[in-house]
Amino acid sequence: MDFPKLVALDTDGTIWEGRLDEESWGKGHGASDPIEDNIERVDYSLLRDKTNHQKSIRVYNGISDVISDILKNGALLAIVSSNTSKALHDKALSHFVATNPKDGNEWSIVQLAKYHQVSNESKVEHFRKIKESSGIDYSGMILYDDEAMNNAVRIRLGVTFQAISHGKGLTWDIYREGLDSWRRAKRIAIPPNPMSQPTPMIIGYTGQSRPVIDLIRRGEGRVHRAWTCRWGFGLYVTDHPGIAKFYSDWEKREGREGWVCAVWVRDYDAWMNRVSKIWIPEIDVGLPQMDNRRASEEETGWNQENRDRAIADRWGVYTPYVLFSRHRFLDGMPIALKERSNEMLLPTQIQRSLFYLTEISDAEAEQTGQTLIPLHYHLQTKTWNIAVPEETKQDFLKHGETVIYDSTVTE
Repeated sequence: MDFPKLVALDTDGTIWEGRLDEESWGKGHGASDPIEDNIERVDYSLLRDKTNHQKSIRVYNGISDVISDILKNGALLAIVSSNTSKALHDKALSHFVATNPKDGNEWSIVQLAKYHQVSNESKVEHFRKIKESSGIDYSGMILYDDEAMNNAVRIRLGVTFQAISHGKGLTWDIYREGLDSWRRAKRIAIPPNPMSQPTPMIIGYTGQSRPVIDLIRRGEGRVHRAWTCRWGFGLYVTDHPGIAKFYSDWEKREGREGWVCAVWVRDYDAWMNRVSKIWIPEIDVGLPQMDNRRASEEETGWNQENRDRAIADRWGVYTPYVLFSRHRFLDGMPIALKERSNEMLLPTQIQRSLFYLTEISDAEAEQTGQTLIPLHYHLQTKTWNIAVPEETKQDFLKHGETVIYDSTVTE
């Protein structure tokens, strides 16, 4: 069975319960210097601050089994933390052990980890450094973390991310859930090489600024704060060239170089048969939309994770998936007044695995129906195997819209 080449674990809330930081540890009477000398072992699972026993960390049950399994499957172990004291973390990890499958003996976690990215930087920067050192592509990596805002590694780089509920730590079930998610992403991965195009086909259009187009061509995504991303971060695609031009013109009005691009899938067969897709209803069914312009990074992170969980629990569609929806009319859109338009959201893992962009001139985009034709996503649900919940059907019916259904899902 396929296995990631590198598995990365956060520390606070993932490996151990409690918080280990140089701002609060080693501050009591008789504190030692360096700060890591204030760590005192109580038993095999509990460490405390010798100057303040209220400060402690306890390794979660099952962590040693998880780490042993990672190594048994030939993956490299990485420790990643945005903490400011690597020495403090290394000392703590030297007290916690796991069985090394190579010799059957207990080794400290600090010895078993190949990479130690503990610094006051984002997890995105940690993974950039790991990739540079290891040569492993982001698609071969997974991160387990209790802070949902760190799903930025998935959004921006394509690293598989598995959120850990607060207070639980990394359990065996969560560990296996993350591996399942990674394997689903691996199933659709095609190297982002323009020559890897067995059956290319245009499946949409997008209006973007030049920096974003360049980012996408590097196989990365972005976390956008200026524009509303109601269904999460990713590449928003329309089925109408004119609407893509509407958004590229928006970029120009903001003083940026805007372009209309055709969105190509490299392998149409993979798109049809290996990519999960769902059409989300606009009516209120308890799916949280994201307020990325006002909410904190952690709030937007959990919004994404909770929505993914709700879609999986309710309709059986699991990450990574492509999300389709209807978008309200905006003044200036080249469609009938008050008519809703179609949009598709490509998450970075799918975007970098299967898709590429080509620029379209404004003249071509303006000639919709001649050189370029609308793709009418609502008529493709059967052909493209898009799951259509009953709530979505009711939403279309409410608006008097025609849809050809295919992969109906029920609760």
